[in-house]
Amino acid sequence: MSELDDIRANYDAGRLEGLRGDLERFLVAHREKIRVFAAEQAARGLQVPQDAAVKFYILRLRSINPRREIQDQLEEIQREKWIRGINTGCAPDPQEVATDWAKRYSAMWREHRLTEIVYVFEREKDRYLKILES
Repeated sequence: MSELDDIRANYDAGRLEGLRGDLERFLVAHREKIRVFAAEQAARGLQVPQDAAVKFYILRLRSINPRREIQDQLEEIQREKWIRGINTGCAPDPQEVATDWAKRYSAMWREHRLTEIVYVFEREKDRYLKILES
């Protein structure tokens, strides 16, 4: 199963509902900044459609809800601690697991999260673009 297939399955199963709400709140909060971003691109001679401006803006910021993303990463670290504990038969050093997880997986985790956000935006683009118009 590809990454996109996995994201699609999670979306269809309702496991990306939190991202849907985060994205809506993000667009409301950043509506004017997204408009300014699109205007800046137009001033540089680049006619960027509104949906592309949203995606570029999200990719530039790399986050739509830092608090939730930190919380989700901490949950991943807890899972990693549990897995290592099962595999070794003893409790691992939490700091070592957190540091190792950050080195090995945090960049990939962030890229995957951004892909999920853009996927959710694309699936509900019309609804989200209406938010920007209001």
